[in-house]
Amino acid sequence: MSPARESAGSARADDVRSTIRVEPDGTGGALVVLAGEIDQDCASELRDVLFSALGAYTRGLVLDLSEVTFCDCACLNVLLRVRLEAGADPVHRVPRFRVRSISPRVSRLLELTGTLAYFPKGSGFPKGSGPGTQPAGEGAPLA
Repeated sequence: MSPARESAGSARADDVRSTIRVEPDGTGGALVVLAGEIDQDCASELRDVLFSALGAYTRGLVLDLSEVTFCDCACLNVLLRVRLEAGADPVHRVPRFRVRSISPRVSRLLELTGTLAYFPKGSGFPKGSGPGTQPAGEGAPLA
C-alpha cells in the first residue's frame, strides 16, 4: 500500500471502521491521521503503513490521534516501536515521529500505561503544539 493513500481499514463484522490517512506536508514529512477503533485487528496494517511512510518521508511523521475512539495495547505497541525506529532528523535535530493531537481515550491509555512521557509536549513540536493541543484540521495547512 502506498503511504500517500488512504487506507479504509478493517471493516469488521460489527461494521466498526478504522482509517489511516497519510498526507504529505510539502516539507519532506507527512501528517498521519488515525480515526476510529485502532486495535489488534488493524495493528499490523498500522505498522506497515507507518514504517512505509517513514521510509518515504525523510523528515518524518506527525500523527493526529484526535479522532481515535478506541486504542488498545497492540496499537500502543506499534506507536512505541515506530517512535523508537524513527529516531531523530540529524539535520533539524527533532524527532522523526511526533504526535500533534491525542483523543481523550488515547491520552487515558498513555496515562494508564505510563507511556505519556514518550509523547511529550514541546519535544520537537513547534511552539503551541504537541499532544492534545491542536484539534484535527487546525494548524499549518498541508501543501
